Amino acid sequence: MTFAVVTSAETYAGGDGTNRQPDVGAVELLFADPLIHTKPGDRCEDSLCTRLLKLIRGARISIAFAVYGTSKQTELLKALEAAQSRGVTVRGIVDRDQNGNNVYTSTDLWAHRLGNVRDDFEAEQILDAKSPSKFGNRIMHNKFFIVDGRWIWTGSANVSDSGTGGYNANVAAVIDSTPLAAVYTQEFEQMWSGRFHQLKQGNDADRLEIGNTEVTVWFSPQDKALSRGVQELIAGAQRSITLGIFYLTDESIANELIAAHERGVDVRVIIDATAAGSRYTQHERLRKIGIPVKVEHWGGKMHMKAAVIDGRVVVVGSMNWSYSGDNVNDENTLVFRSARLAGEFESFFDLLWDSIPPKWGKRSARPDPESPDSSPSCTDDVDNDFDKRIDGQDPGCGDG
Repeated sequence: MTFAVVTSAETYAGGDGTNRQPDVGAVELLFADPLIHTKPGDRCEDSLCTRLLKLIRGARISIAFAVYGTSKQTELLKALEAAQSRGVTVRGIVDRDQNGNNVYTSTDLWAHRLGNVRDDFEAEQILDAKSPSKFGNRIMHNKFFIVDGRWIWTGSANVSDSGTGGYNANVAAVIDSTPLAAVYTQEFEQMWSGRFHQLKQGNDADRLEIGNTEVTVWFSPQDKALSRGVQELIAGAQRSITLGIFYLTDESIANELIAAHERGVDVRVIIDATAAGSRYTQHERLRKIGIPVKVEHWGGKMHMKAAVIDGRVVVVGSMNWSYSGDNVNDENTLVFRSARLAGEFESFFDLLWDSIPPKWGKRSARPDPESPDSSPSCTDDVDNDFDKRIDGQDPGCGDG
């Protein structure tokens, strides 16, 4: 591990365009509440998005971003174009599959309008030639922005109408730290040069002190964030584990959660309704031995990949807790040691937990993600269960 210390002796250009001392310990958690909106939208209203927008508008030197793809989010795109117009260097990285496509509808528009956007398509071809069909589609699944070599915005939210636009449950972090920004920049430059997935150079986790908060960052697949990072944290839990997760398919993680429960740790889990229908999901194993697991019943997704351990360790990031998240995809995972941040996350988690009726916490209980079970999924113009049928066209929302 590398270790760096942020001091208050240096002066930087602030995100608001003024020169000032760094805000020592400036680590923020931002949340997208799935209970607010009735459908995705091309908007930037939730703090998770408005904070990113403010960083982009305040940029003076450079913006580098790596995002899975983009869907609408016109205000963010215009802010990036305005930054270019005032002389800010803007570079971006997005995902492409083996056919050169991206799952999000505005990705090509953003690439065309910004002009300086690269992807992992060639890396996919190289890796497929080396090991055909070994992993299937590898994805560049990061969601991070680096602004002026100082600010990091990252988390579970895609730059989309259901992510930064607000509809899914998400958590993001904003960190004011030039050493951490340097670590992210090194990762960005690897991908910018064409090294993605298993082509990236190996590294170990980076640990930094940012004010009063210890921060560790893990990049996938080279750092093995799940098997070396998250799993070890769960294994060391003594009192409590609070987990909000999209997909939970990793058996080793499930085993550690079960072991924690058996040694008396208070474990609670919220999982996404569609993910809970996967044949690989581990959540019923947890329920079987008595771990409280609720399956969300919102229109939007439980899209977080976040946890609090023992009321003082916070895990956030882009990585799903799965084999691909740990071994194949490009991801970033942050661990904060901070009782303040842990308390903020647990307050948000409690709000979500209390919103889900007890019936969706019972053994084998799962709301149909596109049906009256999951309001307002039948009127949100979204294919919530990925069956290529939307709202009234879906059997769950149809007559009878």
